[in-house]
Amino acid sequence: MIPQTWVELTDDESIKKMNRLLDLLDADDDVQATYHNWDE
Repeated sequence: MIPQTWVELTDDESIKKMNRLLDLLDADDDVQATYHNWDE
């Protein structure tokens, strides 16, 4: 999956929230894969 548009997070709070969301999704056994358009 390759996104057509990218989103850049510059706010430290937004980056922390995005990382936490990805960690929570990764820890959930029901989630098989996650995709995002965040330009790290």
